[in-house]
Amino acid sequence: MTYVYDLLLNFQTQLYEFYEWNKDDKIYHIKRINLVKISSTAYNEILDNNIKISDDFLLTIFNKCQYFDNRNVESLPYAILLTDTYRVMGVLFDIYGNIIKYSSLLLDEEEDILDISNRLAEIKLNYQIISKKEKYHNLTRMQEHIIKYIRNDLNMCYQKNDINKLKYLYYEYFNKNDVRNIDIIYNRLIKELENINYKHYNLYNLIKLSYTHKNV
Repeated sequence: MTYVYDLLLNFQTQLYEFYEWNKDDKIYHIKRINLVKISSTAYNEILDNNIKISDDFLLTIFNKCQYFDNRNVESLPYAILLTDTYRVMGVLFDIYGNIIKYSSLLLDEEEDILDISNRLAEIKLNYQIISKKEKYHNLTRMQEHIIKYIRNDLNMCYQKNDINKLKYLYYEYFNKNDVRNIDIIYNRLIKELENINYKHYNLYNLIKLSYTHKNV
């Protein structure tokens, strides 16, 4: 492993591209961090699955990542950069070796690190695949927010037995009112959340508008 220095990371539960970073995200100004070159197969498995790294590897990176915090230098106990020479991401482990957060990099910093990675030896990581990630992990940050927002509202309406609102949302989405059973309406709307499309943006705006009216 080698160190890279002076870069910005934005650790989130999903891997968001740098252009999706929000101004209120906690951005770490990294002083130094280990860079680990792995195979593309391993990189893809880490992207697509919840994984647990070996205890031995955790010990080798413990407190090696440092960042600037005002005038102080602090440590992130278990943080590294992973690359397959085509891509690079920051990963944050918990004390048990589970990856809990990810970070993309700014474009110029990513290019610099990819150039360095071509000169590194590939390391075989010892990790265990725990489970497959949820399907929506490939959505953009905004799309993920929209799906979760709609799902939460549908769940709340269903729990409150708000058939009128569910029927209204059903009509707006399917452009028909052929169903009156609340279970069928709810289940069909939930099923549609598996693949986002333009109708979900409309539904999202309608739901937000309904709460705006309530607060007026």
